[in-house]
Amino acid sequence: MEKTYDVIVIGGGVIGSIIAWRLGQAGADVLLLEKGALGEHGASGAAAGMLGAQFEMEEPGPAYDAAIKSRGLYPALADELLDETGISIQLSQAGTLRLAHSENEVALLKKRAAWQVALGARAEWLSSDAVSRREPLLANVHGALDLPDDRNVAAPLVHQALAAAARKRTEVREGTAVYRCEVVDQAVTVTTSAGRFHAKRIVLASGAWTGQIAGLPRVKNEIAPVKGQIFALRPRSAHRLTHTVFASTVYLVPKQDGRIVVGASEEHGAGFNQDVTPEALASLFGALKAVAPDLTTASFESAWVGFRPGTADAKPQLGPHPETDRVIYATGHFRNGILLAPITGRWISEYLLGRTDVAAFAPFLPR
Repeated sequence: MEKTYDVIVIGGGVIGSIIAWRLGQAGADVLLLEKGALGEHGASGAAAGMLGAQFEMEEPGPAYDAAIKSRGLYPALADELLDETGISIQLSQAGTLRLAHSENEVALLKKRAAWQVALGARAEWLSSDAVSRREPLLANVHGALDLPDDRNVAAPLVHQALAAAARKRTEVREGTAVYRCEVVDQAVTVTTSAGRFHAKRIVLASGAWTGQIAGLPRVKNEIAPVKGQIFALRPRSAHRLTHTVFASTVYLVPKQDGRIVVGASEEHGAGFNQDVTPEALASLFGALKAVAPDLTTASFESAWVGFRPGTADAKPQLGPHPETDRVIYATGHFRNGILLAPITGRWISEYLLGRTDVAAFAPFLPR
């Protein structure tokens, strides 16, 4: 008789790995399928690692609330992963400066600060002179929003740590592409490059590749890949950034190893083209020169591509499909997969374990 798992998680990025790990911690029999190498594939390892709960969100609402909750889980998650795997995810202590380059941006950011402070977050407006004192490398600006709690992590290390944690608690099959999923009676059959597997339920954490799996019930808000190109610099000794810097055209993310990650292009309709292009890099270099001109003399280290799972309404899809509770979605996080991984892991694992219902994440249910 063929084995039936409690849950099969499809996709071994940060979202799939944290869900599988949490389920495994609770004693569930879980199979985690990844078409590449766990900890090395997809959008997770390519991300800049910003925890931008405040600077990413333009208005209050469910997305902002989820981002704040998830960011707040990171200190405990960092400690837990270090204990579980020995891997530090390098959670930074510095916050983020959201720059204003026009009077219009000043007004918008001050308005944003007002509602965020009213909701209990920390946000302070800095004058142009105060920004220059904080970060001498930056060009003159009209001011900036100081967000001390919007920190950053090393995304590849988050991915590696969650992959290592998942390996300890679940069965993992790497190099296993998923072709088709079919709901049959009270189980789901998953057809892969390594054969067929069966589970009571499946979790779709396959990110930008979700649309390539046949047999799934359709949803209105389909997933599509959004290509992003990004690069890393190593500044000379006198050139250091303390904060993550976010502007309308570019972001700069300093890492504990001395690098600065610069990104990112946002290319809709590019499919899964993995080319790093001169056009995209030239645009990013131009934006970098405008924001921090001294960094254009830094040593160029590398450039890479990631594929964000985008949706038409820019919201993730979390929870059971409306036609069957055997198929659980955990995808569509766009550029906030690292930020939202902790809360997604909690919500989806607790739902599958019967500890919470869909009310916890109702605004993000697939339609």
